[in-house]
Amino acid sequence: MSHPKKRLNVNIAAKPVTLKYRLVAKALRKEIEAGVWQPGVRIPAERDLMQRFEVAHMTIRQAVSSLVEEGALQSVQGKGTFVMDSGLTRTGKPVRHPMAFLIPSELRYSDAYYFPEILTGFRQVMDEHGYSPTLYSTNMPIPSRVIAADTAVACLLLGEDDIQPLENLKDSGYSVVAINHYRGRRSIPTVRIDDSDGVRQAIDHLIALGHQSIGFIAGPQDNCDALDRKRGYRAAVKLYGFQCLEAGDDFSEETGYRTAHQILQKQNGPTALVCASDLSAIGVMKAAHDLGLRIPDDLSLIGFGDFSLADYVNPPLTTVRQDRKALGRYAARSLIHIANDENPRNVVLPPELIVRGSTASP
Repeated sequence: MSHPKKRLNVNIAAKPVTLKYRLVAKALRKEIEAGVWQPGVRIPAERDLMQRFEVAHMTIRQAVSSLVEEGALQSVQGKGTFVMDSGLTRTGKPVRHPMAFLIPSELRYSDAYYFPEILTGFRQVMDEHGYSPTLYSTNMPIPSRVIAADTAVACLLLGEDDIQPLENLKDSGYSVVAINHYRGRRSIPTVRIDDSDGVRQAIDHLIALGHQSIGFIAGPQDNCDALDRKRGYRAAVKLYGFQCLEAGDDFSEETGYRTAHQILQKQNGPTALVCASDLSAIGVMKAAHDLGLRIPDDLSLIGFGDFSLADYVNPPLTTVRQDRKALGRYAARSLIHIANDENPRNVVLPPELIVRGSTASP
């Protein structure tokens, strides 16, 4: 296919290497938005784009992958990459409804690991498309007197207390999308990470190493993520038939320390522990040290979240990675869709087990 006559001229080769793929993606995105590339049209092959922009193959691949992730392009194996017919190609044009992001107030101001990455991913997509949604806290009066009646709202769910404001908005006629696992009875699109599968991956890893006694340090009993992780542990107990050793009620270091003392001092205690959070796993590390246990020689340990500290403890923590920035990006895309009266699909993002130095054969 020949290049379109109205393509943009961008001197990519003269830019810093680290930014080249972003500039290529930006140039192609602008052409899609301008109608140079119509929905359903196959874009040129990677080799053609390499020649056009005078960049390396990997630069083109990164640029195209980022546009696929945004929803602007779709790759079809064996056929090529095509322009999507999507509301996300309307960058720079007003959406039909204003947008808002509803955040549990205590999380917005106290969390150092979980929420900031979600918000970063959310803002990346909104900035790319020139939108500025309003951020609200759930301690405000909702929905009347605060949020305009035609607003499309993304709601971050942490626990049961966050479900009622979401359903109130839905029942009052708002378009809403839930971030995290919504278990209510309304028809509400959701964007979430499969935390249950993340715990399953962790226990599969421990079973493969030869562990037969695996305990679990749970999170808060009313937290959406914690409930999913506990569900994954109980499913693994049923699948593999080992004894259920479950305790704990928070994500904190203190809970990990206190609960590990309880579990590890039992007769025939576990040879491995899976924690519902990297933070509680840090507490387990201190408890193990105080009890004279070596990790991973005497106790294998797996956290959850892959927070920045996981790679800096000793030994480095095996953990389940949540792509929280991707969660925020997909939430933003779903919000843009409902703001244009479109029906987004439910999105379930896969977790990934990151094996480091805290696990070994018993």
